[in-house]
Amino acid sequence: MAVTYYALLTTIGAGKLANATALGTTLKITQLAVGDGGGNVPTPDASRTQLVNEVRRAPLNRLSVDPANSAQIIAEQVIPEDVGGWWIREMGLYDEAGALIAYANCAPSYKPQLAEGSGRTQTVRIVLIVSNAASVELKIDPSVVLATREYVDNSIVTAMNRLDYKQSVRAATTASITLSGLQTVDGVALVAGDRVLVKNQTNAVDNGLYAVATGAWRRATDADDNSEVTPGLTVTVESGAAQADSVWQLVTDGVIVLGATALAFQNITNGLAKLASPAFSGIPTAPTAAVGNNTQQLATTAFTQAAIAPLATVASPAFTGTPTAPTAAVGSNTQQLATTAFVQASVAPLAAIASPAFSGVPTAPTAVAGTSSTQLATTAFVQSAGSAIIGAAPSSLDTLGKLALSLGNNASYAASVDASLQAKAPLTSPALVGTPTAPTPALGDNTKKVATTEFVQSSFAKFSTTQTFPITFANGFFNRTASTCWTANGNLYLSLNMGRNTVPESIQMLAFTLPAGARPKYVIDGVGGYSVETPLQLGMYAWSLKQDGTFILMFSILAPAGGTNCGYSLNLCTQLA
Repeated sequence: MAVTYYALLTTIGAGKLANATALGTTLKITQLAVGDGGGNVPTPDASRTQLVNEVRRAPLNRLSVDPANSAQIIAEQVIPEDVGGWWIREMGLYDEAGALIAYANCAPSYKPQLAEGSGRTQTVRIVLIVSNAASVELKIDPSVVLATREYVDNSIVTAMNRLDYKQSVRAATTASITLSGLQTVDGVALVAGDRVLVKNQTNAVDNGLYAVATGAWRRATDADDNSEVTPGLTVTVESGAAQADSVWQLVTDGVIVLGATALAFQNITNGLAKLASPAFSGIPTAPTAAVGNNTQQLATTAFTQAAIAPLATVASPAFTGTPTAPTAAVGSNTQQLATTAFVQASVAPLAAIASPAFSGVPTAPTAVAGTSSTQLATTAFVQSAGSAIIGAAPSSLDTLGKLALSLGNNASYAASVDASLQAKAPLTSPALVGTPTAPTPALGDNTKKVATTEFVQSSFAKFSTTQTFPITFANGFFNRTASTCWTANGNLYLSLNMGRNTVPESIQMLAFTLPAGARPKYVIDGVGGYSVETPLQLGMYAWSLKQDGTFILMFSILAPAGGTNCGYSLNLCTQLA
């Protein structure tokens, strides 16, 4: 059966889309119009610039790429129930400049108006097949368009799927498994549709949330897109011999690409005890209640010790640990307990008369310099005597040992220094021997630095003799006269004079790489336009010369005429790399 209803790009729309693709811009579609076709269903015609009989034009509600076919673009508009009273037999898409971009016919449909006694909200769609969906953009004012129920439902699901806290899973893996078929995981016999946290795969890029199936498992719908799997994703495990009631968190940081990024999950309930009858292990701790507390608060060992610490029997107490008591005043002579502090304070100023063993920092009067008797010699007396010997010598040379160390224990130090100086060159007019070297200055340096042979050779290299390189054209381009490439005096020269048989409404490209000896120092780009008068052709071109020697030329043929060829000339000069 022949196709009766279809949509197509208009001639204007096809040209604008091709131009947007060539220049890397986008074609902005803003409005959709409907018409009654003048009473008949029209046949789509690419030359149309307006509808047969337009009855309504309004902004688009949605422009999206068909998820089942990336080459199809779906344009959608919602017509409210209070608008109507006419038939719909034709539709058209307009860009922001008001040009008709696409035209379509459709099966006749009457759109009633609410005032007629029957009203409905109607959605109309145009499906276009384009070569590059990325070159088409929807431009709307969100405040004046309506949303379909499908759009709202999809938006809610999308927003919920992007939440970090996911719907719980029935079980979680404990080892690497085959991601297909019905099987038992952590003691749970899985059935089709069960959600499973897969976290122990040998290849960690396969970890994630999955839905069980009799065949190959698929990632869960709330975790099958990069935007839905982000650091901090959290999920609860419902059942399992080892992992029931555990909570797992995705601890992989940074940007995540499903199927390429290794995913790591961590049990954030690990180490936590249940509220009912917890079985503690290790050394559990708790806040210590105040002394005297008489409630259901846990009694820690610190609380118990603090409670019994001040207690002892009144009669003949047997103290343990380190008992303490108030310290009596020095000189007290009563039945009050003598603490260690009292004893130490009493004996502190005393020393034995015969052969005392002093502790701490004992002191004594300093004898007069030059004294020679049995009087104690204090550190001040010794330092004064030593200073008189070394005079003003620095600390690094104030002993014979330090002097010998400074001279390297060299008994012939003067002769060694003299021999070392004989091997040095004078600063003024030095007569160097052997193969002296020096750092090589940067190329182009114009100072008093020493010019090494490496500097001189690099300087001359930029002024070598002229080298000419041939250019080979391809993709239908031909040499009109004398196209060539050459280098001279550190520069790269490129002279192109070429032709190309034209194809209306098309884009042509030439690309070639200059020889290794012809590499530009900079990237050079350019654009322009051209025309051929017999018959008339208009076009645009863009070219680019990369630093790796790649030359790219793009032609865009705009006017629908043919039968001739176009010519292009380019001359440029730039520094060599």
